[in-house]
Amino acid sequence: MKKWRKIIVASVCSVTLASCSQPTFLVNQEDVVDQKEVQLTEKEQIPKGFFPVELEAVAIGDSLTEGIGDESKKGGYVPFIEQYIAKQNEVENVTISNLGKKGNRTDQLLARLKDPSIASKVSRADMIYVTIGGNDVMKVVRDYFYDISIKTFETEKSKYEKRLNEVFQRIRKLNPNAHIYLIGFYNPFFKTLSDMKEINVVIDEWNQASQQVAMNYENVTYVKIDDVFYDSSDNLLGKDEFHPNKKGYELMAERISNAMEEEDPLLGQNKEKVREEELNGNE
Repeated sequence: MKKWRKIIVASVCSVTLASCSQPTFLVNQEDVVDQKEVQLTEKEQIPKGFFPVELEAVAIGDSLTEGIGDESKKGGYVPFIEQYIAKQNEVENVTISNLGKKGNRTDQLLARLKDPSIASKVSRADMIYVTIGGNDVMKVVRDYFYDISIKTFETEKSKYEKRLNEVFQRIRKLNPNAHIYLIGFYNPFFKTLSDMKEINVVIDEWNQASQQVAMNYENVTYVKIDDVFYDSSDNLLGKDEFHPNKKGYELMAERISNAMEEEDPLLGQNKEKVREEELNGNE
């Protein structure tokens, strides 16, 4: 991460400068050369995660980011992610700005990314979490309610893919380096309209389209969440029977955290094992 690299470079430079301050009359020239070579080797082998870092993150998108349905009204999955990151030994402090807005579609998110206050936060972020797409599907339902078909969804899906690409292009223009997590969406009617299997097919195809777009960019991870809701025996929806409840958001956060751990093995349960392996390799 950007800030991580700056901390490591600064620390290494201070070690190197300190070594240069040793009195030369106490050792011969060959000893000085040998000492510098040893110190340079140590610099190159500093284990990943050795220096704690401060992180900034942004969560942006629709109601799944805003946290609609969360009875605790604390912001859906975002506080769970913040707690997860803060527990890592490699992290000194983390701040996540929740920029979710109920009803956001891809075209609206693209417009919001041009807002200077939002663009500024996105440009500084080390990680960016995005939920988008569900309202794009709902717009198709509303616009073609009396004349809807699978073909209609396929046509609109192509337009959605184009807009989603524009969203990523805008984010990358603002921030070339942050890791982006694109979080999928689920069929909100899987309980109330359980007999309409066609909706599940549409949602699945649109999620696949989202995943395919994400694969076209470096440092972008697609996070699948629909099965979290479909496969659970617990009630994971809020009072509106549409958005997740607190438990639903917590399970979303768990899935996102798992994806983060796969990208960086120093997060989560594998971190001590990885650090031990790196330290043993440096002996």
